[in-house]
Amino acid sequence: MRASHRVGTALAVAGVLFTGAATIHGDSHGADLNRQLAAARAATAVYHDPDAAIAAGYQNLGPNPAEDNRVEFVNFNLVFNCTLDVTQPEALSYVTSGQGLRLVGVEYSYPMACGAPPEDFLPGIGEWEPEAGAPVWSKFVPIWSGNSIGSH
Repeated sequence: MRASHRVGTALAVAGVLFTGAATIHGDSHGADLNRQLAAARAATAVYHDPDAAIAAGYQNLGPNPAEDNRVEFVNFNLVFNCTLDVTQPEALSYVTSGQGLRLVGVEYSYPMACGAPPEDFLPGIGEWEPEAGAPVWSKFVPIWSGNSIGSH
């Protein structure tokens, strides 16, 4: 399951869409999940600066009209490797604000060629969903949007 498996093209992956949800505040999720969420926030705090995201290998795919024009940055080197690491999201989601781009969440992607996504990865936070136009499962985690948690 951890074997490197590169599938598809950048064009197919460019179709990766983010799904909406509320911000994740870990108070009611249990200690293990709270640690995972804290690790994700700590690892992605640097990406509040979009230039840091680009320097780390994320590509700006621009606004996604299907998702309220959130601006998507994808690291294609992470997308098709059949691994998930809470500290290395495959994509970052930004919104345009008066001060430029503002990071609102991260997205994890898991290639369909690798099987079903692991259910124990950030359990109870969002849903794994198949992406139209891309052979991946994805899970959006809105760890930076500033809203309180709600149903998905």
